[in-house]
Amino acid sequence: MLNYLIRTWPWIVVALAAIALYPDLPDPELGYPKLMLDFLPPILLGLVVASLIAAFMSTVSTLINWGASYLTNDLYSRFLKPEATQRELVLVGRLASVLVTIFGAVAAFYAKDVATVFRLVIAIGTGPGLVLILRWFWWRINAAAELAAMLAGFFIGLLASFPAVNAHFSDFGLRLLIISLLTSVVWIPVMFLTQPESDATLDNFYRRVRPSHLGWQRQYQRTGVLPDQDLLQDLLRVLAAILLLFGTMLAVGGFLLLQPLTGWICLIIAVLGGFWLRRLNKRPVLPPAALSLEKDPEP
Repeated sequence: MLNYLIRTWPWIVVALAAIALYPDLPDPELGYPKLMLDFLPPILLGLVVASLIAAFMSTVSTLINWGASYLTNDLYSRFLKPEATQRELVLVGRLASVLVTIFGAVAAFYAKDVATVFRLVIAIGTGPGLVLILRWFWWRINAAAELAAMLAGFFIGLLASFPAVNAHFSDFGLRLLIISLLTSVVWIPVMFLTQPESDATLDNFYRRVRPSHLGWQRQYQRTGVLPDQDLLQDLLRVLAAILLLFGTMLAVGGFLLLQPLTGWICLIIAVLGGFWLRRLNKRPVLPPAALSLEKDPEP
């Protein structure tokens, strides 16, 4: 929560200051570095530049290692060559690192601004979003469906980001909806045409996570382990947390931007959301549906 309250508004205030001080700036992305050059003393300017470079390098290295690890362990070792030796996996990981770096460099050269890269990342990651959420609530989601969603979402999102396609779907939200629908057309048939995960894998997952019984009834019947989640209560907690988080964040913004009425209204919403969330968290963890299952479990 502090991430949104402490980190968000300083960036927004700096952006508003840049708009006010440099209204005719041709490239809005130059506002932040121009403020640094005009208002920071040399020593502090050097520290800020060094911190930005360090943050950039750590982010790039993390993404390269993450991408190479995913391609090596979750794709190559699991599906393409499960019997691969450690020496071979190390080689594949190095090649994958180079490949991810090249793709990232090409994307950076073609991007005109940060917003373009941001929209590209969202477009690529939108497709598999639904299946990655449903896998926690329904036992039938399998690895083949997840892989199909990731591959289809990547290529469909990449294709939808080309300028020729953007001209037909200028609304970004509509474009994301189309990407999700087209990706679902791919992964849903793949899920039903492939075998589900083994009973041992599903039972082990159920014992560890203990998800809501709504989508894991078979696993409950086999294991006899009570669910530790109540979907309705979790949704209410999410709603209360949203009121608390966004109410507090917008309250801080309202007071900072000299709009006290907005600040007080959002603060009241945040307080109500906080009390509601606290009350929900005091309720028993075990949902009533699970108690009824415990009394009369099926063999």
